[in-house]
Amino acid sequence: MQIIGNKKIIDSLERAFEKNSLAQSYLFCGPVALGKFLVALEFAQKLTGWQGEAVNPDLQIIEPEIEEKDGIIKEKEIKLDAIKRLQKEFSLTSYSSKYRVAIIRSANNLNISAQNALLKILEEPPEKAVIILVAEDEKKILPTIVSRCQVKRFGLLPEEDLGKMFDRMLPNREELIFWSLGRPGLAQNFLSGKIKLEERREVMRELQSIFSMNGNEKLFLAESLAKNTPALLEKMNLWVILLRSVILGQRNSIVIVPEKALELIEKIEESRKIAINTNSNVRLVTENLLLAF
Repeated sequence: MQIIGNKKIIDSLERAFEKNSLAQSYLFCGPVALGKFLVALEFAQKLTGWQGEAVNPDLQIIEPEIEEKDGIIKEKEIKLDAIKRLQKEFSLTSYSSKYRVAIIRSANNLNISAQNALLKILEEPPEKAVIILVAEDEKKILPTIVSRCQVKRFGLLPEEDLGKMFDRMLPNREELIFWSLGRPGLAQNFLSGKIKLEERREVMRELQSIFSMNGNEKLFLAESLAKNTPALLEKMNLWVILLRSVILGQRNSIVIVPEKALELIEKIEESRKIAINTNSNVRLVTENLLLAF
């Protein structure tokens, strides 16, 4: 897949490679779907000199296992054993006589034991080895690890750049650009059909309908939404995006004043934090949120 955006980061990595001034550990951080992993993968292939189609023996990719239960997909934590295996791999001579590289995807999911073990590797890094952490939020990683990494912060793409991914004759092009949220990965998902535009339209219709619901209808909807917490949290994210567009004066079907939109954004963010960080009853949290509409 072609890498879109973040040219400054890619150029800085190219210069470091050409001048042989590489860091021994990097942290690629930023929101999802910005191409952090793709950049890490391309950089790793360059460092190892690997050009074959088979598995690269000098590249180790560590990522969380996926758990699916009752239709809910969740990433599991990355445990100590994964870092121990990495330490063992780094003790071996590289296949290509160049660099050995490890990419830790979703590094936020490293548990504390794994992070402490990783810290020991970073404190005494092996020669000709580079570790790249890929994470959404550096605050979930030990500060002592972050301090030993060269941090590359990936940003959202301007609409003008993102629009280059969509044919100018494509129906609903502006709508697709809006829902891609400055993230090339999301734009690609729309183009491939992995995400359907109609699904986003349905979220907008549902949000608009909440304003005209009576109390009982809101409670019934809250009960339905609370059955799938990950889906609810994702929906809350989309509600915030739509409400922010109201504040910015962007065109959509949410007809409320900006002051009300700001109030609801604050309530949604508060509800998300409670649902994520506490053992509160998600249904009750959702009920209280919807009754504020």
